[in-house]
Amino acid sequence: MTSGKSGKCSNFGNCALADAHTVVQVPNGMDFVCTECGKPLLLSQSTGAAASSSGGGQMTQIIVLAAVVLALLGGGAWFLLRGKTSEAPPPPQAITVPVENPTPAPAPQTGNCSDADAQAGLCRKK
Repeated sequence: MTSGKSGKCSNFGNCALADAHTVVQVPNGMDFVCTECGKPLLLSQSTGAAASSSGGGQMTQIIVLAAVVLALLGGGAWFLLRGKTSEAPPPPQAITVPVENPTPAPAPQTGNCSDADAQAGLCRKK
């Protein structure tokens, strides 16, 4: 593995390496300039094996973030919709109202008692 920095030349139109977007490797201790035109290089973020691991790491982070967002949205939807199921309401309870004892019919006066009154037990016995 070569120790050093890598960069790209930005002298477009005047440098073949810049026009080709070629990454130039500069060993440690050397000036960070283009080997063809001598202009300063722009530091390149991709340096060999580190470039492939950082690119994959960033994609993995995006996928994990998307999975977390989807899980949160799904959980939120479940939480909001779980109480709205079609359950049958409980049957209504019977309400009992206390009823007072009816007032007894007045006792018939003395005298004649009809057959219906006698059958109903409303006549006094003599």
